[in-house]
Amino acid sequence: MTDNALTMTNLKNAADVFCLAHRLGIDLPQFQDLIAVSSGSSAILQAIGTQIDATAAAHLQSLMRKDIEHFADAIRDRGFDPSEVRARGLGGADAVVDLANKLAQRADAL
Repeated sequence: MTDNALTMTNLKNAADVFCLAHRLGIDLPQFQDLIAVSSGSSAILQAIGTQIDATAAAHLQSLMRKDIEHFADAIRDRGFDPSEVRARGLGGADAVVDLANKLAQRADAL
């Protein structure tokens, strides 16, 4: 459960950076290739746009939303406040479809 929370919060970080790169006009597939061989890489980031297309991302998004709620419930049950991690996790889940679409659109244009 904590691994999924970490994946989703990291995905939010990646989506924020990819959004900035997109605004700057950086080619996102090339940017993804660069990140894939750097310390900023992750399994989810490498999979988006390749193994995880826009259709799969929509399905994954619903699973991520459920997972982060289960995580938050478990943390609350132990007397702690998960709100910050929950918010970032939901942000990652919300971003997965858009990021998959951006990578697919940019890849299609090549």
